[in-house]
Amino acid sequence: MALRKTKSTSLTGESVINGTTVVRMTASLSTSGGSDSVNQYVQNVDLYNANKRDVRKDISAFQEYVYEQQDAIDAELAADKEAADKEAADSEKKEA
Repeated sequence: MALRKTKSTSLTGESVINGTTVVRMTASLSTSGGSDSVNQYVQNVDLYNANKRDVRKDISAFQEYVYEQQDAIDAELAADKEAADKEAADSEKKEA
């Protein structure tokens, strides 16, 4: 018997200029073997065009945040697998 855990993480970010959201970013991270998705939506084209350099810095910072969260999920999954493998090995030793 083994416990299967599923974790889904949603991330959001906004690039804001003078109180106005210029770009909204979202990410959905899966730990159940599915694929991750990262999206960005330009909500104010005029402000985006006038501030591309700063907005793109925000987009890059959000992508780095996504990478950090993916790495944290991977580390958690690896630790869970290691614990499950150890438990299975200990169980086999007891049965032998």
